[in-house]
Amino acid sequence: MWVAWNINSEKILWPPPTIEEKIEIFYQRTLGWQLQIADLLANGGHPLGESCTVRPLAHSGFAVLQICLSYFETIGHYEDHGAPPRGVGSEAYFKKGVRSVFPQLLTNNNENVVDELLAKLYGGARCGLYHNSMTVPNVGLGQPPGGEAMGYDPNTKLLAISPERLPKALKQHLESFRAHLLDPVNVQLRQNFERRFDHDNAIPAAKP
Repeated sequence: MWVAWNINSEKILWPPPTIEEKIEIFYQRTLGWQLQIADLLANGGHPLGESCTVRPLAHSGFAVLQICLSYFETIGHYEDHGAPPRGVGSEAYFKKGVRSVFPQLLTNNNENVVDELLAKLYGGARCGLYHNSMTVPNVGLGQPPGGEAMGYDPNTKLLAISPERLPKALKQHLESFRAHLLDPVNVQLRQNFERRFDHDNAIPAAKP
C-alpha cells in the first residue's frame, strides 16, 4: 500500500520509521496527494514524477478550496498535539492552523478583524463547502489585492479567496514546516508532530 505518492509502505513497516522518515512521508503525502493536485487544477504545470504538462482545469476553483482548506486543521493538529486553544474541536485547530500558515494576519489586522476573518473562513468556506458543497454568501472566489491568497474587507464583510494563489502559499508553508521539523533544535515541535503522526498512522509507542 502506498503511504505517499512516491513511498510504498513495504519500505517502512520494519524497522519502524525514524522521525526523519515520518516527516518525509507527511511531506510527500501532503504535497503529492493534496497541494500539488490543487495547484495543477488551478494553474496547470508538471505532475510529480511525470514529464508531461497539464493545463488548468476551468471552473475548478471550488474544488481547489475543497482540497486546500483541510490543510489548516492538519497543521493545527501537528503543531500542537494537546488541548486546542480557545475551545475544543475542529474549529480551534483550523483557526490555529490559519494563524500559523498566514502569520501576517496577526500583524496586518487588529485582533477583532482577525477573529472575523477566521470565523468567516471556517464557517463560510470550510464548513460551507464540507456540509453544503458551496460557500456561504459573501465568501467566494476572487483575486485579493497585493497578490495575497485571501483578503477580507471588514467594512463589507466580504472574504475573497484566490484558488490560483492559495495552493502555492500552502506549498510554501509546507516547505517551511518540513524544514522546521527536520531541525533538531525544535524539540517540542518534533515531539508534537511525532505523537500526532504515530496516532494518525497507528504506529505503536516505542517500548522503554
